[in-house]
Amino acid sequence: MSALERLVEEALREPLAAAQAHVRAGGRAVGYVGGEVPVELIIAGGAFALRLPCEVPAETALADRYLEPSFAPEVRSIAQQYLEGAFDFLQAIVLPRANDSAQRLYYYLCELRGDRNAGPDLLIFDLAKIPRETSRAYSGAAAERLGAQLGADAAGLPRAIEARNRRRDLYARVAERRRTAAVRGSRIERLTRAADRCAAAAFDDALDAWLDGVAPGPAGPYQEAPRLVLAGSAPPDERLHLAVEAAGGNVVAEWGEHAACAVAQPPVAVAGAFDAIGDHYHALRTGTRAFVDSARGLTALAGAVQAHGVIIWLVEQEDAHIWELPAQTAALSAAGVPVLALSRRGWDGADARAEIAAFTRGLGGEA
Repeated sequence: MSALERLVEEALREPLAAAQAHVRAGGRAVGYVGGEVPVELIIAGGAFALRLPCEVPAETALADRYLEPSFAPEVRSIAQQYLEGAFDFLQAIVLPRANDSAQRLYYYLCELRGDRNAGPDLLIFDLAKIPRETSRAYSGAAAERLGAQLGADAAGLPRAIEARNRRRDLYARVAERRRTAAVRGSRIERLTRAADRCAAAAFDDALDAWLDGVAPGPAGPYQEAPRLVLAGSAPPDERLHLAVEAAGGNVVAEWGEHAACAVAQPPVAVAGAFDAIGDHYHALRTGTRAFVDSARGLTALAGAVQAHGVIIWLVEQEDAHIWELPAQTAALSAAGVPVLALSRRGWDGADARAEIAAFTRGLGGEA
């Protein structure tokens, strides 16, 4: 078993273990939700940055007492763990305003924290996404406020930005290997999901070494398989990727808030400090409040990876990205890309596997 495989297995089996070990050794850990929280600020504050895990299937009876059915399933899972005390070892939890469910969870947990009289501090990253100068400046100021709350200062930011930029470069290499080598999409989903549960430097070193050994080579079973893009809601794990693989295909890219898209290019300007961090997250194309032509972007991605088809999977609670579905399917169809649209589905994926298998088997071979 390689160093990367060992880290991934441990992180997926015990998602809080690395952060808890860091705290037991005298360090601090800060949790966060989603891909729109500037991890650079957590690193600059000297804390272990832990993307809070979500579990499925999971019992959420405690969370169900307080959260309406419209809350996203992953947020409901996080609320359940918070109420059970699983995150009490954290110094703080950061949630982004740019995600509707996460923003609402922040307000709910602030109330519940008072009732519990325990738990980590609750912070919100007040990110604005409107594409105008005032919104961009607001996001820079929000980054500076959050940095102050986390104990990050401008002097410590360059090294933290460089560390996260390394992860961005590694993920860009991962995306390139998926296009040119026989790499299973389910494996990429597992390793990217585990990434922010591990000590960052150890994971990045292991991923770097693994990528060096995944050079383009002779066609393998997953290189010749029908190539698919997975879009829509982010699944809780690799179950949709495995459904595609069981039918003889392979997911070679994702579009949206998926684990493999968790750190996005371009890199943050190292000398730019708080303003550069605000600019980066303000411009992200992911998230429910992003101002982006998702139909054009998804179609362009499908073309870039030479996809034979696109699966758009949306959970029952999805009330934002569902509005993009008609334009996405129309753009893909106009480009000659087969598309399987699955809306109002259960988060466990059980009600989608048969349709995914039939769609994948119906796709052709090499593009």
